[in-house]
Amino acid sequence: MGAVNSCCIPRYTGSDCGENRTKTPKGKGHRRNLSATFNLSLVEEDPLQTLININFATEEELMTLPGISRATSQSIIEYRRQIGGFKKVEDLALVSGVGATKLNVIRNEICVSKKSTSGTSSSRGSSLNSSKQDLSVAHLNREQPKRSASIPTIININTSNVFQIMKIKGIGQSLAENIVAYRDKKGAFSTVDDLVKVKGIGPTILSAIKYSITVDNNSPPSEESSEPRSELNGDIANRVSPPEMRGTGLDNNQPRLLTASVENILDIIKPIVKNSKRPNVTPFTFKRKKRHAVRLASWNIERFSSEKADNIGVKEVVCLTILENGLSLVAFQELADEEALTKICKELNSPSIPGVKKFQGHRGVWKCVVSKAAGRMYQAVEYNGFLYDTSQQIELKSSALLEKAKSSARLFVRKPFIGVFKIRKFDCVVVSVHLKATGLNNQDLPKLQKEIDQVPHVVEAIEDHYPGEKDIIMLGDFNLAPDKEDFNCLRDRRYSNCIPDGHFTNISNNNLKGSQTYDHIWISEQSKEIFTGYSGVVREGLSSPWIPNGWSWGGLISDHCPVWAEFYSNKDLDTADLSLSAETIKFAVGAD
Repeated sequence: MGAVNSCCIPRYTGSDCGENRTKTPKGKGHRRNLSATFNLSLVEEDPLQTLININFATEEELMTLPGISRATSQSIIEYRRQIGGFKKVEDLALVSGVGATKLNVIRNEICVSKKSTSGTSSSRGSSLNSSKQDLSVAHLNREQPKRSASIPTIININTSNVFQIMKIKGIGQSLAENIVAYRDKKGAFSTVDDLVKVKGIGPTILSAIKYSITVDNNSPPSEESSEPRSELNGDIANRVSPPEMRGTGLDNNQPRLLTASVENILDIIKPIVKNSKRPNVTPFTFKRKKRHAVRLASWNIERFSSEKADNIGVKEVVCLTILENGLSLVAFQELADEEALTKICKELNSPSIPGVKKFQGHRGVWKCVVSKAAGRMYQAVEYNGFLYDTSQQIELKSSALLEKAKSSARLFVRKPFIGVFKIRKFDCVVVSVHLKATGLNNQDLPKLQKEIDQVPHVVEAIEDHYPGEKDIIMLGDFNLAPDKEDFNCLRDRRYSNCIPDGHFTNISNNNLKGSQTYDHIWISEQSKEIFTGYSGVVREGLSSPWIPNGWSWGGLISDHCPVWAEFYSNKDLDTADLSLSAETIKFAVGAD
């Protein structure tokens, strides 16, 4: 979604500029009021500051409008001189080089007025003097103590990193990454205009940001200013127009108006500018009783899309939860696309977020694998995935979704995902499942019970495919408490759940302690011999001030907590050959 929904922010419409009504943009297709990909660099300024009065704008100010070149701005000024000033916004379409199409593009950024606030302001917002929110710029400036002008933030696109480039108003993380990737591949930009060669940046975007960027190393540093200033993700709140962008007769030492709207924005973002606090976790040394041990985990990460993974808070919570708790292999359910988990893997290996960078413990060397589409969730496709630390000598031998025989019925809404792993001397088959939810009033409970009944057949299919393999670990979201008699089919095969009864695995902002145990880790009787007896549910550190929670902040990353169990890895208790690919495993029930 990129920008905060505008109903959070007061919008103004001036009577003199009544031709230009600012419309409230509507979010499409989002369940949350605030997107998990909220980007402060895209928050709009108040129209008092941003509207350009075309009756008084200078050539340079007109060129800040999308698609308005120097030649077109000169034509506008000449036409304005000939007719004695524009009477309404629509008159601009009569100027050579503008027309109706271009007018529609810039309509929401311009206004007209036959009055100019004398000698105190640039053309932006000077005609909104009859609005209820209008406080005379000249009057306010007289009341403010005089001070020297601060230098606007100028970003050098040849030397800045992704987060510095994101300070440019209108540039989100995706475009910033594209800029850096193009620069790394093609070399430094020769001119600002070369930016149009970057994917996603066209002439319109370039014209809007060209006065905020440079390719010259001699430009003023982007992080310095002649005086303290308030910033919104790099955008100066109390902004001063550069002299070359001001009209004649203006006092270049006079600062611009800090509007009430900016103060409202500061109130909105106040919760998220605070540093998020991480829980105090005893570091895991990857040893238990002087024997090497690893922690295998499962996490239903709730509709985890690439867009969600791009949120700084989400990425930080996932990475630090894994690192702080010493998780070495994590099975993820509810991946919404094939790229989201890759973003987490990349952040773990090459941290860019300060919180992840500052982590002092074992970092690991990470790889991931994502399944093909496993089924449906929330009217969307769901994928499954494994993330594992190769520095712990974890090797993925093969992986595949569990397939049914051609003649059998569909037995799972979402196919289980199988990973065959070798962890030092210990090899095992890890099966990640996400069973059918019970639905409202448990109307789908019979369907869930049927899926649970098929789980032993999954075990049989794996045992038939890998004769002699007894270390089979079933983990994931089972959508039912493990003490229910429905799981007697697993207990009859002498399987045990590592997560103790009464340890809840769900979580919400209204109930941080949880009320249900939906996430399990079932292990075979043989695997009990290498189970250290340690397991846990991670309940703390799952929220961030950067994650939206309705119209507030401090949301949770998921309605499920990660669960983990710990295993020794210095020996293997069976002699099965795991060199066969998992791709040919089929259900024993209903086989051809």
